[in-house]
Amino acid sequence: MVKLTQIEDEQETTFQEQQSKTSTDAPVVQDEDDFETEDEDDSDFEDDFNEDETIVERIIALKDIIPPAQRSQVSSLASYAYNTVSSSITKAGSLTWIFTTSALLLGVPLSLSILAEQQLLELEKEFKLQQGANDILASGEQPQPATATTA
Repeated sequence: MVKLTQIEDEQETTFQEQQSKTSTDAPVVQDEDDFETEDEDDSDFEDDFNEDETIVERIIALKDIIPPAQRSQVSSLASYAYNTVSSSITKAGSLTWIFTTSALLLGVPLSLSILAEQQLLELEKEFKLQQGANDILASGEQPQPATATTA
């Protein structure tokens, strides 16, 4: 079981004590130096901007503004989105690995056999051309029988 305890801020208690003392005492006259005056070149942005504060610190500070129920919903939505994207990337990587290895194991030997078959066909064509050329040359080399004509 959760037990809640209230922690009092020391600055608040000292401020409240000072207020109670000043309210019972005589009215306090404040100097003009106690009041902040706004110059023309000062702006609200410069007052709110702290150069040492990072974006992460500002986002963490927003935690107090958003109610716990909505924080829970945002957290679960972000977790679901992260898990979905993470599992999608993992599955895509696995599928890429499967397709790549399959292509290498099946495609490379197939392409090598197709290349060897094409080379064999080219060799057969060259052999047939050479044989045809030899037949033409052989038929042209044989002397034709001379015909004797007597006149």
